[in-house]
Amino acid sequence: MDEEEAVKIFDLVVRGKLLPATLDKLVPLSFIGSAAVSFYKAKVKLMDQLGMTEDQRKATLADGQDAGRMLLEIEGRIGELLENRPKGKYSKPDATTTKGVKLPEGVSEKQSHHAQAIHRNPAAVAAVIKEAEENEDIPTKTAVLNRIRYETEKQRSSKQKEKDALEMTISGIEYQGKLMRVLDILPTRPPRELNDKDFAAIRGLVAIIFKRLEAFNDVRTQIGK
Repeated sequence: MDEEEAVKIFDLVVRGKLLPATLDKLVPLSFIGSAAVSFYKAKVKLMDQLGMTEDQRKATLADGQDAGRMLLEIEGRIGELLENRPKGKYSKPDATTTKGVKLPEGVSEKQSHHAQAIHRNPAAVAAVIKEAEENEDIPTKTAVLNRIRYETEKQRSSKQKEKDALEMTISGIEYQGKLMRVLDILPTRPPRELNDKDFAAIRGLVAIIFKRLEAFNDVRTQIGK
């Protein structure tokens, strides 16, 4: 099936809101939807070259966005059904099983993981759809998965910072904060316009700063002694 055929079939699904209720119908429909969204994505990028009228541009973009939203709905539904499948024990785990749950034919571990990620992160889906609408673009699975990875990494980084902070003493945190404030306001390089008197005055202050920080030059130095 080529992309144009996929578009025709998927357009019928979108317009009629014909979302199947079972995995055996949803899974092949997700492949058709992916092809349709790829077609629309490419067509939207070429709208200027194709010399479309304003009405044609709006219609193409609207159809592509509808297809993108429907595909994300399908993927979310697949993820929900996979997540709720009964668990069983399998002596030889292979590409058809994940975490003790046998996957339906045609669904890989990767596809299952992605679909369940989309199902579990409706906020990311909504954000990608909104962003696509604002930027005259098409929401895609890739954009949603990238946003989920970004948010996950941001949360992990935030938790690590909190953990690091808890392991520091109150005095250490306060001192680090003061140094960070200095770095915030201190230019990376001195101004080029400095004359000899400027340089001499500033050099005296730099010497004082060096003196206050010289305890950190040697990692073996015991600061409190």
